[in-house]
Amino acid sequence: MRDRLLSKLPPDQLLQRPKEEVLREIERLRKVELAFDAQDEMLRSLVVIGQTATGRLMLRSMLQTTIKISVKLTDAHESSLFLLNSKGAVTESILARGATIKEQKEHLIGKVLDSGLAGWVVERRQVGLIADTRKDERWITLPDQPYTVGSALCVPILRGKVLLGILTLTHSEPNHFNEDLSDLMQMCARQMALALDNARLYVREHGKKEEQRAAQKEEEENFKEEEQDLAHLGFYIIAENGKFLYANTRIAEIFGYEFGELVTLKSILKVVATTHYHQVAEIFSQCVQGYNPILSCRFKGQRKDRRLVDIEIYGTRTKFYGKYVVIGILRLV
Repeated sequence: MRDRLLSKLPPDQLLQRPKEEVLREIERLRKVELAFDAQDEMLRSLVVIGQTATGRLMLRSMLQTTIKISVKLTDAHESSLFLLNSKGAVTESILARGATIKEQKEHLIGKVLDSGLAGWVVERRQVGLIADTRKDERWITLPDQPYTVGSALCVPILRGKVLLGILTLTHSEPNHFNEDLSDLMQMCARQMALALDNARLYVREHGKKEEQRAAQKEEEENFKEEEQDLAHLGFYIIAENGKFLYANTRIAEIFGYEFGELVTLKSILKVVATTHYHQVAEIFSQCVQGYNPILSCRFKGQRKDRRLVDIEIYGTRTKFYGKYVVIGILRLV
């Protein structure tokens, strides 16, 4: 990896800069590369899980993926992840000790959030690094804990100023976690926040629709027959200029294009009917410019064969490889 990273530095810089400075730059590039790899894996997992899981199962699958990537990056022995709502209450969790009865799980979570390292991180919105748990009062050993903790790293998963989750990584030996691993996990946490937020938003919207169907069961029998799950959703990433950076096969099917044709279109507006062109263009512009980071609307879409279809689109503005994009889902209504 060092040779690959060295190749990214201009030769004249390598000759002129002190050895220690070059090594620091190599280490910085290594962290960036690892963070990008984690970002790609999270994005691929979001798309794959979105095609194979629904509802709460989708969300828990994303939590498992987040833990798996974090453990691989840090060589942690154990890990736990709490997902929080806007009020700071834990809505989903995966504990290091594995499956636990509900009452015991709630007690353990409450304890670490009240007086443990996780609570310290929630209060300060910053990474908590414990080199040696024997010398740090922020670490509490839980009752019947089935593993030994010598060092710990607790990372807040933030989406802007909103705290989405708390990731705790532990190792049996002291001094395993350090500032380098802390910096790396902070970089990766931004991409984890993007994936978890999109999964959570879909589950929330899916839940609302389930409630509406329950309340209007008799009136919506026809709607039930046409109901679409995640397998019928189109996942996309769109650049600021409107071009598709990524679109899955479902989007191609909806608009009657071959899979590879969508990325050659100049803009998503090419699949919008003329009657809704200006409306969608304005909403998309407001989103990519940051005036309204949520893209949500219905419009008449125009297929390649000129036939019109009713489309619902949802997305959020975020940074992807340093540039703003809109990532989200699209479906027929």
